[in-house]
Amino acid sequence: MGHKLAGKLEKTQFVSAALGENRSVYIYTPPGFAQNPTRRYPVLVLLHGAPGEPLDWLYEGNAHRAIDKAIAAGTLPPCLVAVPDGHGPFYKGGSEWADARGGKCNMETAVVRDLSQFLETRYRASSNPALWSIGGLSEGGYGAANLAVRHPERFQSALVLSGDLRVKDDWGDDTDIFGTDQALRSANSPIEQLHRVPAETRKKLHFYLAVGNDDDEDLISDAVGFSAIARSAGATVKLDRDAGGHKWSFWSKHFQAALPVLGQWWKQAEA
Repeated sequence: MGHKLAGKLEKTQFVSAALGENRSVYIYTPPGFAQNPTRRYPVLVLLHGAPGEPLDWLYEGNAHRAIDKAIAAGTLPPCLVAVPDGHGPFYKGGSEWADARGGKCNMETAVVRDLSQFLETRYRASSNPALWSIGGLSEGGYGAANLAVRHPERFQSALVLSGDLRVKDDWGDDTDIFGTDQALRSANSPIEQLHRVPAETRKKLHFYLAVGNDDDEDLISDAVGFSAIARSAGATVKLDRDAGGHKWSFWSKHFQAALPVLGQWWKQAEA
């Protein structure tokens, strides 16, 4: 704590036709946002876990303060951060940040289309997908990887903290999201789908992955496997393996470590 925010944090709502309702979202705007009314900004969308809520990123992770400090230090360009509510009707109140089978919860479309349009219209988000990043932890880490692989036209970098990289059989009631439709489950498994991204587009993708030595063995093996696949496919990858696991002490540390890496990717895109 202790850091006085130079940017601004506010809670608002965006209209989601995909969900048929308004959804709350926390928005961080950088210093100088109001004074530069024609400037457009890079975007980082942060996805929470399950059980979890957007405030976890702020109270537990202090993400807005970490962003604020990185901007002040010059390691991250001034940017927008959006932390949406991803609650759904599935296991532990989650949504897997995906479009569920049968249209039961279209969270993927809500983020990729509805939230993105809101950020471009209301907050002057950049239209360049190289300046859009999506990050998450646990269920949100899965969502970040999945949406980046499925929508490289929107997100060309992802920060994946202890996130699954394939649809699992042990997600409890989450199996209702995709049911037993193997094609749909495969289509939402980033480690299986990366090769289907066009070759020239794969070269534009950037992934930061962090997994703890205390995380489940399948999380670790998939992080290593995905990193190898992504590199061989031409994507840029940084994998951090470290002590710790499924806790905020691990996630906060590696979120802070990811910011200068993301800053370099954005600066290269802006050059």
